Amino acid sequence: MMRPTIKARGFVVGRALEYNFTTLRISRAYVSLLSRPEGDLTAISLAWIGDYEIRMHAAQPTCAAQQPLFIVDIFDHDAQLFIDSRACHSVADGAAAFDEFLHMTGPVAG
Repeated sequence: MMRPTIKARGFVVGRALEYNFTTLRISRAYVSLLSRPEGDLTAISLAWIGDYEIRMHAAQPTCAAQQPLFIVDIFDHDAQLFIDSRACHSVADGAAAFDEFLHMTGPVAG
């Protein structure tokens, strides 16, 4: 039988690795977004889960003091509509939005 502390440490390490992979995914997509020719409005697909797609696209310029770096959204291809979107001012914001949208696509318990 494993001690609870070992299980807890494994969970923490697992969550840290998951966060690092998510951050890497967002970082790579953002670099790809920056590498595109100006005016290319095509979204970058981050993940497909069933009929849902989580994607990143460039933020439209506004007169706000702090411009978002990019937008992360979730799109339902079956219903052909946007479910939600988040303006992200950092890679960490993008990782948090990605994780939130990923949980939205999971099976409903109960």
